[in-house]
Amino acid sequence: MATKMQNRFKSKVLWGSLLSAIVAFLLGSGLIDLGLSKTITDVIVFVLTVLTSLGILNDPTNPTGF
Repeated sequence: MATKMQNRFKSKVLWGSLLSAIVAFLLGSGLIDLGLSKTITDVIVFVLTVLTSLGILNDPTNPTGF
């Protein structure tokens, strides 16, 4: 179990997912304003949410699978 957690913390996908979740939250809540239209900001938040979902679904302990 400890090895599995250690592998997850070393995963670039995990850290990318965490960063995209934080940025999506900040954009969605209005704490960061890009000065773009609401539609473009919503698309950016959607893409960041998809990246977050991929990071959650990723299993770094399985080298042959996702």
